Parts: sequence; structure tokens; C-alpha cells
Amino acid sequence: MIEEKFNEEEEEIQKPSVFARIARGAVVLLILWGFIYLSGFSQYFLYQRTPPEARQESVASVIDEREILVPLSIFILRNDEGNGSKRTKENVEDLVQKASQIWKQANIELEIRGIQEIEKSDEEIALLLDATGVFLAGIEEYDRSSINVFLTEKLRGINGLAFGGFLSVAVADYTTVYDFRALAHEVGHTLGLNHVQNVQQLMYKGANGFKLSFEEVLRAREGALRF
Repeated sequence: MIEEKFNEEEEEIQKPSVFARIARGAVVLLILWGFIYLSGFSQYFLYQRTPPEARQESVASVIDEREILVPLSIFILRNDEGNGSKRTKENVEDLVQKASQIWKQANIELEIRGIQEIEKSDEEIALLLDATGVFLAGIEEYDRSSINVFLTEKLRGINGLAFGGFLSVAVADYTTVYDFRALAHEVGHTLGLNHVQNVQQLMYKGANGFKLSFEEVLRAREGALRF
């Protein structure tokens, strides 16, 4: 009897709690996710190229003011290593056209000033994120009178990025949202907009929203006037 009771108590002591099992499962999932991310498999699970048939739904202008043209100088960063963009010029034109549709809400038109293909090694492309000023100093065609858009295959898990003070943005080939919305979002930062909390809005971080508030329209138009 005493021995049976001891064995029952020992079983109770050794049996993990629900919390312990959940915690153990969470650790396993974190380890598994770390392996997936480091191995590059996340590129295939979460990040995809936007299909050509993806469409931006029509939006109406919310302001009765003249149209403002915002010029874009596009740079496709090429190489035969792991991070050169695979975009074609036709794809770039489609990217900008769809992003521009979003900005019709503010009567802002994105206009391609030029599309250039530039050979840059992965090491040089890394400078775009690690030492932006150094990278841009090596771009002879850098245009201080337009938004400079740099296209590369990946951006270390970021869809796009705006470089404050440099009139430059970057957009990845592989994104978790439509790439044209990522471009429109980064243009928004360049025009003076900040992140917002409404997931349906263009300036919500990491979502497929595309709407602009009237206040954002006014602020963006003011920022666009510099061009």
C-alpha cells in the first residue's frame, strides 16, 4: 500500500504541467523557425514574387487639387550571386504604374524618369542597408531631384525601406505583401508620412492596406511639392 502510494506521488511529481508542455512546444517551434529562417526556406514560405495578374483596385481622389508629378529614378541592382534583382524593365513599369494608382487618392502621379540596370555584388548591395551614404556615393546616376528606387532580390526580411535624408527607397523582389503596395508605402515615407495603426491604411507596417486619410493626403502633397 505504502509502495503504491509512493509510486503514485512520484508519477504526479514527474508529470509535466500544462504550462510546461506549452513552454516546451513554444521552444521547439522557435528552434524550428530559426532553422527555417537561417536555411533560407522562409523565402519560399512567407516571401513571394507578386504575380503579374495582381491588381490594385481603383481609388478616387479625395482632394480637388491639381495633379503633382513625383519622378522616380529606378535602379535594378544586378549580379549572378544571391541577391541581384530578377526584375525586367516591363515588370518595373508595371510596379510603378500600380503604385501610382494608389497615389491617385492624393492626385499624385508617380512618373518614371529612367530605368537603369547596375551591376553590384552582394557585398556592395549590403552597403545599401549597412552604410547607405557610402553605397549612394558609388551611384554616379543618383538623382537628387527625384526619388531613387533601388530594386534587389531580398532586403533581409524587409519588404521595402525608405532612407531618410537620401531621397531613396529600396523594394525587394520577394515580399510578404504586393510589391507595388510596398513601393507606394516607402514613397509615402519619403513624402513625409509615418506608420499608422489602421491595418487598412497604406502606411500600416507590413500589411496590404492602401487607403490614405485626408490628413495624409495633405501632408504627402506638401512633401511632393519639393519635386
